[in-house]
Amino acid sequence: MQVRWSEPHKVAVIDPQGDLGIRTMVEIKNSIGGLLRDGCRTLIVDCRGVQRVEAMGLGVLVERLCRARDLGGTLALAGVGPELAGRMQELRVDSLFQAFESVQAALDVLVGIQPEAVATLAA
Repeated sequence: MQVRWSEPHKVAVIDPQGDLGIRTMVEIKNSIGGLLRDGCRTLIVDCRGVQRVEAMGLGVLVERLCRARDLGGTLALAGVGPELAGRMQELRVDSLFQAFESVQAALDVLVGIQPEAVATLAA
């Protein structure tokens, strides 16, 4: 899992890969918790590399979304594929998240600054 963080803009992109099982979700939960403690307020999970997600994994994302909102921030999803979208609908959590076609689209909307200022985050 890769995390790209722009401290001046208080935005981070989390890039998990493969199956989002319990081990990966603990890592994501801890990473997001650390980012929130460090002042990050816009978190984008790039789902392009996600192949499968367990219900518990979505529960962790919902919990982290709530924590981000409590701190005045947000957690959005980018590049959600059909399998993940279907799983989110099945568990009725799809309406909780802002979802974007790409990380760049999420940055454009959520950060509201010149795209080149955070271009490395969209890589």
